[in-house]
Amino acid sequence: MTRALVARFSNLLLVLGAVAVGVLVPGPSPYLDPLITPLVVFLVFTSLRGARFAAIDYSSYAAVVALSLCLSYVVLPLGGIRLVEFAFADAAGTGAVLGFAIALSVPTTAGSAIIWTRLARGDVQLATVSSIASLLLAPAATPLVLTRLVGSRIAVPTASILTDLAVIVGGGALLTAAVPTDALSTDAVERGSTLAILLLIYTAVAGAGVVGIDAATLLAVVGVAGCLFGVGAALSACCQRAFGIERDRAFALFFTTNLKNLGIALLVSLPFADPLVTVSIIVYYVVQQTGGAALADAT
Repeated sequence: MTRALVARFSNLLLVLGAVAVGVLVPGPSPYLDPLITPLVVFLVFTSLRGARFAAIDYSSYAAVVALSLCLSYVVLPLGGIRLVEFAFADAAGTGAVLGFAIALSVPTTAGSAIIWTRLARGDVQLATVSSIASLLLAPAATPLVLTRLVGSRIAVPTASILTDLAVIVGGGALLTAAVPTDALSTDAVERGSTLAILLLIYTAVAGAGVVGIDAATLLAVVGVAGCLFGVGAALSACCQRAFGIERDRAFALFFTTNLKNLGIALLVSLPFADPLVTVSIIVYYVVQQTGGAALADAT
């Protein structure tokens, strides 16, 4: 019985293990920081690998992609920030509000959204199209959404975001063109993708500096992150029922709506010195990945 449960929820256990190692053994994290961009490029490559874009019926995907973008960039941020502001009404929580605002305003994380969609037996091509659309829209959408959420003008490094997007998406596309489809087995790609996600989670958690955050504040951040993930899940489920979205497409909608890009969020947060900004972003990311792994394992 125990062995069967471990096998079924292996991805969830791996994510929780990466979080635990990041908290308990943060020392090697600085040596892995230079690998973050290559890891994300590799995840984009694994997402694009084998996708037959010429065979995609884009007209049938248009409505779900538009719905995913609307939920991710409009409905979830505008609704979620109300919950965040209620939970952190005092001045001490200003950093957490800003951190969650940044996390809510960034695009979908292409790699893990597509990986979890694949493991949940969802529509991978739809997840790929939605993720790329979210990334391409980010330079315009992220500054606008973030400004709306915080209520004042924020200097967002749009040029840097554009550069990172060009490197990440362009690098993944180049790898896809250079590496023959039959050069890597499906098992090797899936294991490599899982390892890349675990390394990203470990590096993020280890570099968060959670030890310096008050325990009550950290617990509140974790609770709010969990509530935001629950709100996103409820929005996806309501849209599935309201619009009669098929099961495989519903998984793609869920993951592309709820899983946010950690790298771009951290990039946007660089001008802000409050460690609670970074901790809120990373905790929210870990909650998303944990929830994604749990859902993928449960299906």
